[in-house]
Amino acid sequence: MPAELKAHVWFPTLIWQADMPDNEKSFIKDIKNYVLKEKKATPDTVKMNNGKYGSVFQGGWQSKTYTQWIDGFEHMGKKLDETIESCRKQIGVPEIKLKGYWFSVNSYGDYTTLHNHRDSVLSGVFYVDIPDENMGKINFERSDDISYFLPPLESYNNFTGERASYQPETGRVLIFPSWLKHSVDANRSKKNRISVSFNYGV
Repeated sequence: MPAELKAHVWFPTLIWQADMPDNEKSFIKDIKNYVLKEKKATPDTVKMNNGKYGSVFQGGWQSKTYTQWIDGFEHMGKKLDETIESCRKQIGVPEIKLKGYWFSVNSYGDYTTLHNHRDSVLSGVFYVDIPDENMGKINFERSDDISYFLPPLESYNNFTGERASYQPETGRVLIFPSWLKHSVDANRSKKNRISVSFNYGV
């Protein structure tokens, strides 16, 4: 009789998702107003982030990078710090802290090419305002060569799939390993997609 067959899981890729309850979304309007005000005051700051990440941003506007939570954003910062700490404990890495965050406003046709976030351990995005459909999914790509080995399949799962995509929604946060390459589809709405991206590291 053959021995019991056991499957061992090694090198998993984790992506955490949390959707903010409606009764906790009151501060989101304040964030949106702040971002739009800053965009109006500094319309060209997209170049500041493009210099760090190359030509990742194809259109859209990005703020300067902040390294600590600004006045009025302490509630969001506290919630995010707590969430990151929970993720950190699950994967068993050393203590990490906020390295930086920035705001993005993307209009029709704006998208982000495939990239990762250097000098960090966990990264993520918080969707401030997603007022329409087809505003651009975020796509995470696996880094091995599975496409050269598997034949076409009728359906794919988290073992055979090459891409994991998430629909943006107001109040949704996604957290992922900073080395996981990802991209954002073009916004196909005439309305703005507003988000906050962030990095945590040692």
